Amino acid sequence: MIDKIPIKVLKSIDSIESDNTSGSITLAKKSTETFLLLSEENCSFDQIINTARSLLNAQPTMASIFNLCNNLLFNIKKNNKEYYSENVNNYCKKFLLDLENSDKSASKIANKLINNNSTIVTHSFSSTVLNTLLHAKNSGLDFNVICTESRPKNEGVKLAKILGNNHIKVKLIVDSSIFSFLSDADLTIIGADAITSAGIINKIGTLGLAAYNYQLKKPTYALGSNIKFLPNSFKLKLHQKKNPKEIISSKILNVTAVNYYFDLTPLTFFTGVVTEEKILNPSEIKQKINHLKIHNNLLNFSRF
Repeated sequence: MIDKIPIKVLKSIDSIESDNTSGSITLAKKSTETFLLLSEENCSFDQIINTARSLLNAQPTMASIFNLCNNLLFNIKKNNKEYYSENVNNYCKKFLLDLENSDKSASKIANKLINNNSTIVTHSFSSTVLNTLLHAKNSGLDFNVICTESRPKNEGVKLAKILGNNHIKVKLIVDSSIFSFLSDADLTIIGADAITSAGIINKIGTLGLAAYNYQLKKPTYALGSNIKFLPNSFKLKLHQKKNPKEIISSKILNVTAVNYYFDLTPLTFFTGVVTEEKILNPSEIKQKINHLKIHNNLLNFSRF
């Protein structure tokens, strides 16, 4: 039962659930820290399962959180089951280290896509995209970036501010104007909250951006790592309605404000997906996903 989870862990989960602006890497770190809080107790396997399920319910579109939970349960299964707290602690510390290293590796590979004097488009906020652009700037490249504001939470404004403070020239535009800028851009790079065989899940607006780039024959890359891949058997509910007050502050007669954060973009619209190992094409992505499995305790629980 959910009440078996310690109060401090529940508070951490609540904080993650209410976080509507952080990227998947940041949320994965927060989720790992939540498990580390749990490991401070003499935790049971039921508590670990309930914490995992609660985290998945808190941020159901974040593949990084799913893989943290899924791989932790598989890790416990193959290790000494009598020492749950020790297993959780050891795994989570390694996960944090791997997370940092994989993000850096993906950024270095993506950096090779950027040419001097190029114009790069990005959408929403991704730590991998940010690190890629900062790495390119520090390596001596001169380039321009076009950031969408990324409504309704304006994560793109956050990204633009950080890039500008690091002496990178940025144009900050409203989301709907992106189609007026793509023809003059050289490259689009975005983050990925989840990578599935059906496509890339990312901030809403990605679908239109990538589809138009595909028509223009402009390169579009999603930046991710192995923790962003979801197995085919994971049933994801994409369209979760968020707070309508983020769109309109008060009710309007006969008007329903529909606030979705994410959309699904088919793999065919992407030139490739950059991982910590290499750049994958759509067929390689599907092949990789076919080998992924879900722990039994995460298969059939009620989400959403």
